[in-house]
Amino acid sequence: MNRTTLSVVVPIYGCAATIEELSKRVLALENVDLAIELILVDDSSSDGGKEIIATIDSQYPQCHAIFLPRNLGQHWATSRGILETSGDQVVIMDCDLENKPEDIPNLIAELSDKHLCVLGSSSERGRRTILRQSLRRLYGSMLSRCYQNDLVELGFNSFSFAGFDGKFVRGLVRDNSPHDPISIKILDSGAPIRVIQVTTSPNTSRRSSYSQFENLLLAFKSLILAGKGFQILCVKSLVWVITVSVMSLTAFLLFILKTGLSIGSLIVGSLVVILFALGAGIVLVLLTSIVLSSLNQTRPATARKL
Repeated sequence: MNRTTLSVVVPIYGCAATIEELSKRVLALENVDLAIELILVDDSSSDGGKEIIATIDSQYPQCHAIFLPRNLGQHWATSRGILETSGDQVVIMDCDLENKPEDIPNLIAELSDKHLCVLGSSSERGRRTILRQSLRRLYGSMLSRCYQNDLVELGFNSFSFAGFDGKFVRGLVRDNSPHDPISIKILDSGAPIRVIQVTTSPNTSRRSSYSQFENLLLAFKSLILAGKGFQILCVKSLVWVITVSVMSLTAFLLFILKTGLSIGSLIVGSLVVILFALGAGIVLVLLTSIVLSSLNQTRPATARKL
């Protein structure tokens, strides 16, 4: 009887304290029906993690270590790891043990022809400030609007613990830039997604390597990559700015007419409102252009080369 092969991809940076325990707990899931393939992708760690990964790789035949030449970021590391998998099913997870390896069977149990992607979501993720939670919800709401679905809970870390059909996710990564967030690759594909609740371990010692600003930039890039949906969102925002400006201008004109102020005041006030509307529109266009330009400069010539 053929066993199902599960590939678990773990991008690693700054997790020297948890790599060994994570590896043991993942490999402990192997049984007579399930073969485990563990892919550890070292994103040029500087905390001694590289040596620990090399040791684990030599100790366990189920483990395959990949060492990136320099720090290329979590998206690139995840994509690189996925391309090395051979499993019928693929799971990606962070290296800090905030998500529990013991929840992996719950993820893959929900995979089917109807659901090629299963997300592990939790409201318990620790160390999130009120600001961070609010930004996460705002980002999820905007992304949901772009793709016209109800996955409002999607956030910066929503795809950090997820299960996929192996053939599906490998093909998806091959056909897209490794710089693109895995969340956008999945959403762009239009594949049906299932979300399940999982528990987390809040007492992890590792802090996020992304600053608040980097998270915001990442979120904005993701929305840009959302393509047509984001363009529609921008147009709607621009229409909203213009509408508010026109209403403000109308109210100002009525105020001028009612109070009998001079023509000069009327002209100056009108110009201020018009300039505000134009300025808001220009800023919106410039921000979009800057991010698009940045993406074009950082993307490789071909998406297949990793």
